[in-house]
Amino acid sequence: MRHQAAAWSLAIISALAFGATAVAQCPPKEQIEAVIAKFEAQDRSLVAIQPTQYPGLCEVQVRLNNRIHIFYTGSGGDYLLMGQLYDSLSGRNLTREKLEHVNLFSPEEMSQLKGLAAVTLGAAGKVIYYATDPHCPYCKQGEEILKRMAEAGELTVRILFFPLESYKDSRDISISVICDKKSLDDFHGGYTSKNQCAEGIGIIDRTKDLLARKGITGTPTYIFPDQRYHSGLLDEAELRRRLGLPAGGADQQAPAKKKR
Repeated sequence: MRHQAAAWSLAIISALAFGATAVAQCPPKEQIEAVIAKFEAQDRSLVAIQPTQYPGLCEVQVRLNNRIHIFYTGSGGDYLLMGQLYDSLSGRNLTREKLEHVNLFSPEEMSQLKGLAAVTLGAAGKVIYYATDPHCPYCKQGEEILKRMAEAGELTVRILFFPLESYKDSRDISISVICDKKSLDDFHGGYTSKNQCAEGIGIIDRTKDLLARKGITGTPTYIFPDQRYHSGLLDEAELRRRLGLPAGGADQQAPAKKKR
């Protein structure tokens, strides 16, 4: 099913553009539960089924191994479709937005994040976590905004090193910087050493495990005080809005660039 996700997403958008005018009558939950029972995951359950804003399409939230996934179905319930649903007018990734909303970090997980922070910027204001990779260009742009806000006393930013598998040396860089107590500039400068200490390995492994459980696969990723997260670069105006901070000094970058 995953290999056809992109094609299905496009098909859904095309169908919606020419769709019917009535909101879908979603199938009974018992029917969907019977389908979910056939999934291979040991921990599986139906969280919710509800109409979307689009005619003929229902959203199905399924918990698989402690993480909520989103599927789509029609009124007949004779298929479950997994893919990214985009709004054709705004270009918003509605699936990703919903996943960020429902896969909240628990209070216990927020406490775990504090112990995983590799670098901290500022010491006042609201606390935000920021997952970054040494080779991610958008991450650096986001950090410049966060640094300014931290220096102004508006934020405490706790940086999480989240090395992406697409860069083969990101893990070694992340561990080296932690073990040798280097700076964020060293991190982005590609600092490496033979010091791959147990503490650094443990922090990186626990960070990757925790973020992966929430469905986070890219950088930059922001984790907000209200336990929600967002993957992808945010401009300063949007960041301030999400944090409930006064507008002003908004960055002029393009908003919400795609994650890498």
